[in-house]
Amino acid sequence: MATQNNVHLPDDLFVELQTKAQAEGKSVDQLAEEALRRGLEDRAWQELLAYGRERGRAAGYAEEDAPHIVREYRARRR
Repeated sequence: MATQNNVHLPDDLFVELQTKAQAEGKSVDQLAEEALRRGLEDRAWQELLAYGRERGRAAGYAEEDAPHIVREYRARRR
């Protein structure tokens, strides 16, 4: 079930949304929902990556260590 809400957009963004929706044969609501879902998913991934980086640093690892750690882990699992 969907909830009716109002979202305020700048005029230029709404026009772009309408144009893209029409070009893709979708409603403005459908395209806006897709964009919001993707945006929220991207934020969740960015938060997870930041958490992983912080945990790695706290454990004494640098980002450059990641490929070596992954190779070691995969080798042990074989």
